[in-house]
This record gives sequence, C-alpha cells and structure tokens, in this order.
Amino acid sequence: MAFLLLPVKLMAEDVIKLGMFNQDAAFIAANKKGFLKQENIGVEINTVTDSPTLLRNLISGKYDLILNNADNVIAWAEGQGEDPQKNDFIIFLGGSQGVDQKLIVAPGINDYQDLKGKIFAVDAPTTGYAVVGVAIMKKYGLEWNRDYTMKSFGNTTARANAMSRGEAAGAMMSLADEEIQKRGFKILAEAKDHVKNYARGLGATRRQWANANEDLVVRFSRAMIRATDWLQDGKNKDDVIQLLLGQTKNNLARATAMYNATLSPTMGLTPRSRIDLEGIRTVIELREIAGLMKPPVPKPEKYIDERFYKKALATLSR
Repeated sequence: MAFLLLPVKLMAEDVIKLGMFNQDAAFIAANKKGFLKQENIGVEINTVTDSPTLLRNLISGKYDLILNNADNVIAWAEGQGEDPQKNDFIIFLGGSQGVDQKLIVAPGINDYQDLKGKIFAVDAPTTGYAVVGVAIMKKYGLEWNRDYTMKSFGNTTARANAMSRGEAAGAMMSLADEEIQKRGFKILAEAKDHVKNYARGLGATRRQWANANEDLVVRFSRAMIRATDWLQDGKNKDDVIQLLLGQTKNNLARATAMYNATLSPTMGLTPRSRIDLEGIRTVIELREIAGLMKPPVPKPEKYIDERFYKKALATLSR
C-alpha cells in the first residue's frame, strides 16, 4: 500500500516592527542566538538617529515596539515631547540601568561658568539625556534658558560634530575617551557621579497595541529574558564576546568592554530583564528638577504594565 506524504505546513513567523537607536547586547543575543526564533518571532529592525523620529513612528504604528530610555517614554506619554499630545504608552520590559553619559565640553570651556551664554547640543531639549544635563548644570548654578540654551542636533555623533564645528559648547554624550582626546574635548562631569539609578534600553509600546497582541508581547519578553540569562551566565563569557565581536568590527578590546558593561551591577542589564522601578522613579525626579514636571509628580507605576513580563517569567524556570 502506498502512502501519500503531504507537506507539513509551517506556522508563519510573527514579525515585530522594532524601533531603536542601537542594538544592545540583550537584543543581539535574542536575535543571533535564536531566542526570538524559538518563540516564532521575526523582527524588522529599524534604527534611528533621533528620539522624535522613534516616538512618532511608535505613535503612528510604523513601529510595534521600541527599546529606549524611560525618559523618552514618560515625556511623550505626558505630552512633553516634541509633539504636545499625550500618548498611552506602557513600559513592559526592563533593559539596562545607570547613565553611561558624560557632560563633555568643547575646547575653550574649562568650567561650568564658561557655558554661560553658550549652546548645549542635545538630541531633543525636553527628553532623554538632555534632562540629565539640565539637572547636573543646575547643581552648579546654571539655569536652562537663563544661562544657556539648547539646540537639537541628533545622536552622539551629530552632537560631537556640532561641537567640533563650533556650533555648540557642550553636550551629554557617551564618546570613548580616545575620541574625546582626539577632538580636544574635556569632561566636566560623569552622569554616574550625579545619578545613581536610571532606566534605559527598556521595552515600551502603545497600551492598545499591547492589549491586542498580548501573546506576542509575552513571547518577545520571554525571548529577551532568556537572552539576558544567557549573557549573564559566566560560563558563556567566551561565546558572548565572540558574539559581540560582530558588533565591534572584530575589536576584541571593545567587545570585552561591552561584555563587562553588560554585567556591571550599576550600569549593566537588569537581572532577568526586570523593570527598574527605582530607575524610572529617578527619571521622574530628574524631570521635576529640570522643571519639566510639576509636583505632585506621578508614581512610576503609572507608566508600567508588568502583566506581560510576569506571564513570560512564569513560563520560565531557572
């Protein structure tokens, strides 16, 4: 008797349109090590060079999810971004903690008083690391729009170039020390000395989209938790560095530094991708210090929906 073998119909991948500035170690691992594929998820990766583009594309539905700082999510939720309307955003997944930025100034600037009357280069003036810069400079007696102004240039490279052209006197940036030296810049402050907790690189989306795609958000979260677990397991160190070499043009020193930063208890990934509640609280406090949020300020829970994370975590064992 002959049997007719019918082709097995494979389930099509669910594709997530994902927006971000850069791919961090957790996403690289989730994508390259097959944790997303294990959840039957494909990703359309969209990188941007400025936060307004990122958030507008999330609002319009061009992106389903974004990986970004809590500050941008909160600002745009409250109508304090570049567009004045409020947005029902949620943070559903943790990322990294701490601020790896420096307050860097152009040649000729030797202290905070030298910034008076000057332009401070930012990605966007009311969001992101610009707010950290405002809070630091306020400690030294400088008030935004009284002692200095801000101008949007875009990402770190764009801000550094603006300073090199003489169009700005300072900026919050994550430039490597060798690049700072090459350009003749100086470091006035490191954010980590002023800001203990800070939530960045976390997962966010529109509440309506998350509710309509609950299973997909849970599966994405589960893949990211698995990726973080793999990264933070010491026995995988050599494999992790090998993976990161692809992001650093085979620069072993940079890949190793990226690995060490990923594991840092103050600057690295949050364990198991947990949402950094204290980091979000700090973001809100910084916005209040900068005069962008008026008391009484909201609690962090306003911007968080842990349902998806909890469901993802409940299906994992360790």
